[in-house]
Amino acid sequence: MSSGPSRDGNLLPLFEAVTLKNVQLQQAIRSGNDRLVAVLDRELDPLICEMVAYRASEPEEIYLQLQLLTKLLREDADDRSCVLRHTALMSILIERYFGPRGLAKPTGEAVASMLEAKPYASFGDDDMLNEVILNSLPDRVAVVTRDYRYLFANPAMADMLRMRPIEMIGRSVFELGLQPEAFTSMRDALDHAFRGESGDFASRFIGGNHMVSAFYGRFAPLRSSHGAINGAVLSFSESNVSVNNLAA
Repeated sequence: MSSGPSRDGNLLPLFEAVTLKNVQLQQAIRSGNDRLVAVLDRELDPLICEMVAYRASEPEEIYLQLQLLTKLLREDADDRSCVLRHTALMSILIERYFGPRGLAKPTGEAVASMLEAKPYASFGDDDMLNEVILNSLPDRVAVVTRDYRYLFANPAMADMLRMRPIEMIGRSVFELGLQPEAFTSMRDALDHAFRGESGDFASRFIGGNHMVSAFYGRFAPLRSSHGAINGAVLSFSESNVSVNNLAA
């Protein structure tokens, strides 16, 4: 086991080792072999810790680490001690990659690439994992369906519009704070994303104290695990720009 976060090597062998050992553990649990369960559990813990210690450099690797811990959380949901342990490890990864001191803070296309990563699940295939990732981002992030409705909004996005995330689901992007003069740029950005393109655009929203703020955003397509484009990912930077400087 590594003494600190690993910077070298390949995450995939670690992922496969943890997955295999976990399959064996689940089989032992189902068969009621308590002695084998104890042995496999002791062997699995160091592998999980080594997998978490691996310092990912690509969005797909970050996604893979979080995906595996999410799977373990679901399987061990009835065991409080396991849930606490896995949650603590999940917190380590979130702090490392998305926290105030995180070394990797994916936004825009990087968020989309994480969601589109193959062969791993895209949004909708693993809702718990994707919400963990998107809710941890400092940027305002939304997922929009092909009929221009919010499928998801992280807390930062909802706060900008002075709403709760759950209140935005199913609502049109054109009826929640988006200024009429920004309708065309928003529709164009979404249509480009639905065609499989990524890029930048400018937009205006009305938020707290009824103040209009202008933002530069990123758009990218959201693909299913089979490659079909199901919607778009929008990301708005923390840095807003002057309304007077926003291009019409």
